[in-house]
Amino acid sequence: MNSGANSGPSSGPSSGADPGADPSDGDYRVYNNFYGPQYHGRAHFGIATAAERPGRARATGLLDGDEIDALLRSYIRPDCFDEAARELSRTGIVVLTGPQGTGKRSGAVALLRETVGPSADYVVLSPDIGLDQLAERTFDAGVGYVVLDRTGAAAAAGATGSAGTGADTAGPSSDFDWRRVRDQLRRQRAHLVITTVHGVAGRSPKAVRHLPWRPPVLDKVVRARLVQARIPQETVDRAVAGIPPRCPIAVVADAAQRIAAGADPDQAWKEHSGSAPQAVQEWFDAEEERSLREIAEVTTLAFAPGIGRRAFESLQDLLERLLGPVYFTPQDASGSGTGAGARTAADGAAAPDATGQAAAPDGQDPQQRRRARPVDRRRSLSRNALITTEMQIYGATTREVMVFADSELRRWVLQALWRDHPTEYWDAVRHWLDALVDADPDPALQLSIASGLTLLGHIAFDEVVQSYLDPWARGESGEIGQTLAVYVLWYMCLEETQAAAALTLARTWAQSLHPALRGAALIAFSGQLGVTFPTDAVKWLWAVLRTSALEKREEREHGLRAWAQLFLTLVDCQEDAGIVLDALAHRIRKEQRTRSAAYSATGLLVLETTLWVFTTTERLSGRPAVARYVADRPEEADLVAELWAAVLCYRPLRRSALSALLVAARGLPAVTSDPTAAAARLGHALAAALPQVEHPLLTSELGRLAVSRPTRATGPDCVETLLGALNRVKDTEPR
Repeated sequence: MNSGANSGPSSGPSSGADPGADPSDGDYRVYNNFYGPQYHGRAHFGIATAAERPGRARATGLLDGDEIDALLRSYIRPDCFDEAARELSRTGIVVLTGPQGTGKRSGAVALLRETVGPSADYVVLSPDIGLDQLAERTFDAGVGYVVLDRTGAAAAAGATGSAGTGADTAGPSSDFDWRRVRDQLRRQRAHLVITTVHGVAGRSPKAVRHLPWRPPVLDKVVRARLVQARIPQETVDRAVAGIPPRCPIAVVADAAQRIAAGADPDQAWKEHSGSAPQAVQEWFDAEEERSLREIAEVTTLAFAPGIGRRAFESLQDLLERLLGPVYFTPQDASGSGTGAGARTAADGAAAPDATGQAAAPDGQDPQQRRRARPVDRRRSLSRNALITTEMQIYGATTREVMVFADSELRRWVLQALWRDHPTEYWDAVRHWLDALVDADPDPALQLSIASGLTLLGHIAFDEVVQSYLDPWARGESGEIGQTLAVYVLWYMCLEETQAAAALTLARTWAQSLHPALRGAALIAFSGQLGVTFPTDAVKWLWAVLRTSALEKREEREHGLRAWAQLFLTLVDCQEDAGIVLDALAHRIRKEQRTRSAAYSATGLLVLETTLWVFTTTERLSGRPAVARYVADRPEEADLVAELWAAVLCYRPLRRSALSALLVAARGLPAVTSDPTAAAARLGHALAAALPQVEHPLLTSELGRLAVSRPTRATGPDCVETLLGALNRVKDTEPR
């Protein structure tokens, strides 16, 4: 299944093409591709209904009451809470430092509630915001602000897009920057809590306190939640006694919630802590060292779960050839070795030589060796305690696929492999994954590889960025590699602990001088990353577009298409797509206030971008995204009309704008149960936004265009309704 978009034609308005034409009139490029529903945690890749998208997708913006209640329900204050609250009340700002899983997020919101009150608004700012931006920002009095998992400009390293783990540099300049932020908050009577996993290198700034955050006592958290749910005391005691050691606060809170909903305490803790870590540890620590083949089995499955036996064995065979030099030694060849290489030979699979070709220890030709004793990988797989098979249904058929015996094993296997295996092993894995990418893997395998790298990024983020994401984003493995790099960022957005790092990495790509990296940033910000951080997406898409506008026409069109795709993605996810339109309207108003006669190059770029946004359509249905937006958000009709009026009044784009308006009006019956009302609202708004002299021109030109492009669609004639509303406004105007 493909849920990409028609994000404008392959030739944009600047090249004379008509972006407002019907979808069948031109050659459209599919931009973001999703093949079937792909679930990962709380997120969804693919087409889903609103009911299938649980939780809040956007990571920034105003926190609503339900989110605050969910965070602070049965909240237990840690010992460090009072000190942080006093500092926030005194200076207006405090920074909470500490590792992931210590409750900094809920602690930040609780501090704001304690300081500014429960009735105040709480606003989440971008984790990529810098101190200069905070110092120059206008804060609303009485509002609480929070920056979660702040990275800041210092967290990015390298012009090619490597995201480091640096911290703000302490010293006079850093203290001065923090002082500016503090003074700005004081002047505007606002409060700000920042959380970060990064400490301050060197001396801590004096202007703003950086307090180490510690989680509350875990048994108090469990007791509070269960007592509030009126759970019997015996069950509460069992739940408290079952808390695993060193369990993150988020896991404890989630397990307590499940127990409060009726789950058995033993089962709840088993599902959260489980036996996966112990099972993986026992497997790797077995008395007999694991063979090359066994290591290849778990490595292959870590990056390619859910594929059939034949495909799995092909991937495993390729990996074994690349891993051979890591495990095979001259002693093994003579038969005296006792390590993994010797066991591999004993199992019937000769270790490859330095070129990756299988070498027969007894001097036989490798092909003769294979004919003499076939490699029985299936028998080996059946003996592997970490791996099993399951039957999956595909339409009217079923197929057997390879999976881990427990879904949680995948994460722990990757952690054990990273901990116990040398650089040479990971070099071989990198060559293996590069080879898979070069072989044009099917979409399901692409997503599997991307999710595997996301899991690896939890424990080895620099390895993932430097060995895979940066090279792939630069185009070293073609379009497939670039797509996979973007998929990894999108998967990272679905993890609260990884989203900020994904944003920082995409931002460094956007700032790069390398055109391929900028192109990867465009794709990333137009998809899930843009849903998670829409304000950052608009900011960096515009920065890349302005840069690309000076380069090749193809890069310019990629930038325009990314804006259109971001709008479509936000509309499809039922998020606030008005962020895109607000940004365009702001720039058009600024242009209209400052220009003397003709539009500047920047103004023309804004108009062209607006037209691409209004012409983007859903790939499967061909419906205009703007039609759905107008139908779903009637209060935004004036904003849409203001933008459309600006494009209509610019004569070189007028025909394309008329075509887009015609398509949008005709698309209303497919997206709303009351298309007539939506068309009338848009018509009234257009009449108010357009100069009076434009009214008769629009009526006549749009009417002629509708006649020249007849439609077979049944239902209300929304074009006639729109024109009728425009004419009624015209008739009531004083002569």
